Amino acid sequence: MTKNPIHSDRLINRELSWLAFNHRVLQEAVRTDNPLIERVRFLGIFSNNMDEFFRVRVANLQRAMLVDESSTTTLGFGVQSTLQAVTNRVVELQGEYNQAYERVEQALEEEGIRILNEEQFSEEQEDFVANYFKQQIRPHLVPIMITEGRPFPDLKDGVLYFMVGLETQHGSKVTKEYALVQIPPHRPRFVILPSPQGNRSVAFVDDVIRKELHKIFQLFQPDRLYAHAIKVTRDAEIDMDDDLSMSLMDKMADGVSQRKNGDFVRMIYDREMPAAMLDLVMNKLDLGESENIISGTRYHNRKDLMKFPDFGRSDLVFPKRKSHKHKCFQGKSSMLNQVVKRDVLLHYPYHNFGQVVDALREAAIDPTVERICINLYRVAHNSKIINALVNAAYNGKKVQVVIELAARFDERHNIKISNVLQEAGIQVEFGVTGLKVHSKMFLIDRQVEGKRQRIAYIGTGNFHEEMARVFSDFGLFTANADLTDEVAKLFSFFSNNYERPDFEKLVVSPYQTRSTFLELLDRETEHAQQGRTARVILKLNNLVDAEMIEALYAASQSGVRIDLIVRGICSLIPGVKGMSENIKVRSLLGRYLEHARVLYFENNGSPTYFLSSADWMKRNLDHRVEVSVPIEDIQLQSVLAQYLDHQLKDNVHARKVDVHFSNAFIAPKKGGKTVDASELTHQVYAQPD
Repeated sequence: MTKNPIHSDRLINRELSWLAFNHRVLQEAVRTDNPLIERVRFLGIFSNNMDEFFRVRVANLQRAMLVDESSTTTLGFGVQSTLQAVTNRVVELQGEYNQAYERVEQALEEEGIRILNEEQFSEEQEDFVANYFKQQIRPHLVPIMITEGRPFPDLKDGVLYFMVGLETQHGSKVTKEYALVQIPPHRPRFVILPSPQGNRSVAFVDDVIRKELHKIFQLFQPDRLYAHAIKVTRDAEIDMDDDLSMSLMDKMADGVSQRKNGDFVRMIYDREMPAAMLDLVMNKLDLGESENIISGTRYHNRKDLMKFPDFGRSDLVFPKRKSHKHKCFQGKSSMLNQVVKRDVLLHYPYHNFGQVVDALREAAIDPTVERICINLYRVAHNSKIINALVNAAYNGKKVQVVIELAARFDERHNIKISNVLQEAGIQVEFGVTGLKVHSKMFLIDRQVEGKRQRIAYIGTGNFHEEMARVFSDFGLFTANADLTDEVAKLFSFFSNNYERPDFEKLVVSPYQTRSTFLELLDRETEHAQQGRTARVILKLNNLVDAEMIEALYAASQSGVRIDLIVRGICSLIPGVKGMSENIKVRSLLGRYLEHARVLYFENNGSPTYFLSSADWMKRNLDHRVEVSVPIEDIQLQSVLAQYLDHQLKDNVHARKVDVHFSNAFIAPKKGGKTVDASELTHQVYAQPD
C-alpha cells in the first residue's frame, strides 16, 4: 500500500485526479473570456459533478471501509487515507467555488442582472411573489411536523429540503417546534421577477418560499419562523467493475443485502442553522460526527445553475454555431445509398446528429430493409431514435434493441423505453449477463436485387439527441462488409451469448481490447528500438488501468513519442526521467465536452487509427462490451489527423496534466498564434464545397 494518498512513484490516485478534472470545470467559471451566463452554468456543472462523485465514488470507498479498514484500491492506495485526502481537497474546492460564485454574481450585477433574496424584494416584486407562490408553489408543498415519536421522513437523494423552526413565546418560556418542507424538485429553480426597465431580477425559488412560508404555518401563530436548507447524497450503487480488489468487491456484494439500500454518504446543511436544529437532524438521521457532514451556504443544489436563465442576452452566452449536414448527404434522397458508395464520418456537434435519426427513419420505410439492430445505453427523453424504431416495427421491419438497464442514473428511463419498445412488438434484449453493453452501434439489413446489403453505424457517443449538442463525438457509417458482418456477429452474440465470436477487424471488450492495444504499443516499441518513426496519440476520457499505463511507460523508455489528450481522470505520471520523459499529457475543456475516443499508432509511416467507445479503465477493458473500429479510409484518416493536430496545438482550452494537479493553461508562446481547437474544427466543417 502506498503511504502517499495522492500519488505513488508510478501512479496518481484516481479520486484525486477526478477532483483535478472538476477543478478544470471550475476554472471555466472563473475565466472572464467565457460569456457570463456560461460561467454561471459551469458553476452548475461543477456542482452536478460533485454530487455524482459522492453518490458513486465516495459511497463505494465508504462501503469498502466498512468491510475492511485496511482495504486498498487496485492502484495500491489506502481507502482510508484516500477518503481523508478527498475530504481535504473537497473543502479546498468548495472554498474556491464560493469565491467564484461571488465573482460571477458581482459580474451579473454589473450587467444589470440581480439575484435577489427574500429581504430585497420591492413592493411590486412582493406582490408578484405572493401570487406566484399561491399559483405555482403552494399546491406542491407538504409540510411534515417533526415530533419525538414520529419517524423522520425518508429524505430523497439530491432533493432540497427546508428544516423549519417555529418559536412561540409563552411568558418567559419559548416553545420550539420543527417541520420539514421539500422544495418541489420539478418546479423551475429560478423565478424571474418584474424589474425596472433596463434591469433584470431573479430569485431562487427557495427565497420565494421563505418569503411566503408564514402562510403555511399560520395555524401555529409563531413569534419567530426560520428555515434552513439541507440536502443528502445517497449511495447510488456499487460498481462491480470498479477499481477495488475483486476479493473486497465480493465481500461488499455479500454484505449489501444486509444493509439499507442507498445509505447517506454526505449531508450538506446551511452553516447558519442553529445548533439545536442541526443536532435534531443528525439524531433523526442517525448520523455520527462524520467528515461528510458539510456546512454550506443557504443555497444547495447549485447544479440547477446549469439552467440559469439567459434573459434573452445573446451577448452573455456562447454564440450560436450552425451544425452542418455532411457533404455526402447534402441534396441526396437516400442517405443509405450514399453510405453504400463510401464510408461517412460524422463529428458532433459540428455535424447535425439529426442525420443519425434520419438514417433510421429512412430505414423504417425503405422497402428493401428487412431488419434493424441497435444497442442503447442512454437516450433522450422523448427520443426521436425510439420513435424511428417504433415506426420501423409498425412498417413490418424486424427490430432488435439491446438495452443496458444498468446505465448509471438512467435505469428507470431505460426500463420505461424497453416497455414502449416491447409494446410495439420489438425484440428487446438486456445484453450479456455480467457485462454492461457500452458500445454504440446499429445495423441495417437490406435485400437489394436479391443480395444482402448491410449498413452499420459505430460511434463513440450515445444515441442521445440532447447530449449530441454539447458532447463532441464521432460516428462512422459504413457498408464495408468486413465491418458490417462483424457488427452482425456481435448482435447475434447479444441474443445467444453462449458462444463468443471471433473478430478480425473490430476490437471488442472484454475479449480483445486490452490485448490488441498492448500489441500495438509493443509494435511502436519495436519500431523505436530499431530506429524507426514511433509515435502514439491517445485521446481518451479516462486513463486509469495500471497495466496499460505500465505499457505506455515501457514504450516511452524505448523512445516512443507519446501524446495523451485525457479529458478526465489520468493516473499516469508524465515527464519523469527514466520512466515517462517522452510522454506529455494535456486536457481540453471548453464549450463542448470532449467525449470522443480516438487512438493513433504511427507504425513507421503506415498509421493505424481507431474510434472507440472504451476508455482505458479496468471496467471498459474487462467488464463491459465495448467496440473500437479501425478507420482505414485514407480521406477519413486525414480528417482524424487534422482533428488530433488541432487538439495538440490548442492553447486556449488546453491544460497541462501533471502529478501536482496544477491545471496550468497551455498558453501561446511569446509572439505565437492563438489556437482554439474547437473553433478551428467548426471552421473546417463550415467550409463550402
